[in-house]
Amino acid sequence: MHAIDYLIFVIYMLAMLGVGFYFYRKNTSSEDFYVSGRSMSSWHIGLSVVATDVGGGFSIGLGGLGFTMGLSGSWMLFTGLIGAWLSAVLLIPKVSRLGHLHKFFTFPQIFSHFYNARVGLLAGIISAIGYVGFTSSQVLAGAKLASATIEGLDLQWALIIMGAIAVIYTSVGGLKAVIYTDTIQWIILIAGLVFIGIPIAYHAVGGMEAIKTTLAPEYLSLKNVSWLQLLNWSVTIIPIWFIGMTLYQRIYACKSEKEAKKAWFIAGLFEWPIMAFMGLYWEC
Repeated sequence: MHAIDYLIFVIYMLAMLGVGFYFYRKNTSSEDFYVSGRSMSSWHIGLSVVATDVGGGFSIGLGGLGFTMGLSGSWMLFTGLIGAWLSAVLLIPKVSRLGHLHKFFTFPQIFSHFYNARVGLLAGIISAIGYVGFTSSQVLAGAKLASATIEGLDLQWALIIMGAIAVIYTSVGGLKAVIYTDTIQWIILIAGLVFIGIPIAYHAVGGMEAIKTTLAPEYLSLKNVSWLQLLNWSVTIIPIWFIGMTLYQRIYACKSEKEAKKAWFIAGLFEWPIMAFMGLYWEC
């Protein structure tokens, strides 16, 4: 890497911290911190949802699918679109109404409302255990990328740096800091793929003719997937849209049910076909 690359990396990390401290000064209540004052628009929430769902860990997974299945791997994110749109129709109307009516902040509060505090506590414990694995995979993906691109950066130190930055801007800035940094990161990711990554890779390999000559036909087909695989993805991915605790907080953060639904429709479209085909095409 050149000095300019290191400078960009440092500026980016400082910008993430800057967003966190900016909203630390702006937040004036618990509602501001936990649910962004219940005032977020559909685009901010939609981009935040898809950035959370298709983060570093998922991007690495798409790379593996690209090498293994080609474009047919895009069907994995199609189940994300189905999950997002189903939850927009079936889940959001009730959760949004209850969240605004009872001033909910967290996912377990829904269970406390319908059952009792003990069930809510159990839901919180289960969610915490699940998100330890989810969050660690995202931090590990970022650390691996940083250690692979920055010469001499040990993976353990990369984990400490990436984890510390994520924890700091989240804990000081609250949900609004998370949503805005998610939006920034997603725009950078999409812009990087559309204007830099894919065009450079496409030119370097020799265009579509070279791709067709080099790859087996099934890699450019959408039929290179079994019904069993589709069922497996559906069973493991679609329910996440109904139980993810970060999704409930984002529903509470929307200023209305209509905005929340629109955000989930936006997130679904960004998952499939936009991210599905761009991510897989980049890896193919």
